[in-house]
Amino acid sequence: MAKHENVIWEPLRSQLCPAELDRILRVLSDYYHFISIEQCIDMLDGKIPMQEHSLLITFDDGYRNNIDYALPVCERFNIKPVLFVSTCHIDSAQPFWFDRLDYALQQNMGGQISLEHDGRVYKFDGSSREKLTLSYQRFRNRCKQTFDDDNQINKLFSALCEELEKRSNKALSDICKDDDWSAIATWPQLRDCVKNGRLDIASHTVNHWRLDRLSEELITSQLVDSKNRIEQEIETQCRYFCYPNGSYNELAISLIKQTGYRAAFSTDVGLCRSGDDLMTLKRFSFPVGREKFEIVYLLTS
Repeated sequence: MAKHENVIWEPLRSQLCPAELDRILRVLSDYYHFISIEQCIDMLDGKIPMQEHSLLITFDDGYRNNIDYALPVCERFNIKPVLFVSTCHIDSAQPFWFDRLDYALQQNMGGQISLEHDGRVYKFDGSSREKLTLSYQRFRNRCKQTFDDDNQINKLFSALCEELEKRSNKALSDICKDDDWSAIATWPQLRDCVKNGRLDIASHTVNHWRLDRLSEELITSQLVDSKNRIEQEIETQCRYFCYPNGSYNELAISLIKQTGYRAAFSTDVGLCRSGDDLMTLKRFSFPVGREKFEIVYLLTS
């Protein structure tokens, strides 16, 4: 969520600009009541009365532009959103793989892009931005369906990025800290926002790995290590979680309960009602089909 006029490059994924966010929230504010994550879970858990037409605003991943551009918009409507962060990326200040590969592919446009790794050939159509967008999207979807282990899929992405970066002599990591699209928020920024009551921080794992594609040991470490890291840096209890890619299974749900989280959010679409399973809460994406934020809508009956 960046200012389009200030960017060094532009991701292939559609993005949401602050003006559009302002428009959406302005419309929603006429009909709905915005709540914090604590209020949301307290209502669903029956600890406080449900308020009709309540909405919780959530942002995933931990991009710096959520603080620089989205948060000031939210504050105009008295909204305290929750930001689900992947702690490894905050610690390293390195971009997410999907941004890194996106950037690397764009630096090699001009025709067919062919890459070989581990005996397989991966091809992208770089003859135009539109065709590259489509082929990159297909590649991502195919990988998500093919790989059973997110640790392995990340090794593939790293290898492809390294080859592309070698060809162009350009890497997103070189510009990430000054880039509105891919820069990750810092711990001091997050601490300041929480201290001043501007937003809440919760877990999105350590590495942004899908929990249903990991062993029990890795799931546990992703849950515990991210929770501990947030609590260490933010100096407040981390009680809430969001599934990367919305992916979960019964093992993940069980381990989330065991590791001390009170509630977890999915990307399953739907309304939330009192009595719902707090480990698989539903959300709506706004706007549909774009790089977005999510809304948790509470129904009173």
